[in-house]
Amino acid sequence: MFDLLLAATNPGLRHTRWAHDRAQFDRERYSFTNARHGLTIEIITVSCSGRRGWSLMVTKEYWWIGVDGKPFKSTRWARPLSGPRADLMAWLQAQEERRERASISSLPRESA
Repeated sequence: MFDLLLAATNPGLRHTRWAHDRAQFDRERYSFTNARHGLTIEIITVSCSGRRGWSLMVTKEYWWIGVDGKPFKSTRWARPLSGPRADLMAWLQAQEERRERASISSLPRESA
């Protein structure tokens, strides 16, 4: 769901900083490559300011090996950094519901 949210709010991940529905997104990417292997770490921090503000860190790690860049390992994790966890989860749930409504409304309608 988080990847779908990123794709919808920042298509092609062209921006390193953007806003969506009261939240600020910051994206950092670190890479290392040589002839035998490579590693990329992507860190996305989402923050919502205000009286009941919160922040979330999502980290994605990708490893590949060989000259053909064969995927070797990938890991992902997310951790709330600050604020009420319930507010963060409610915001994520609202984003998922919004995406589902948009998906349903874009379906072709049957003619009667």
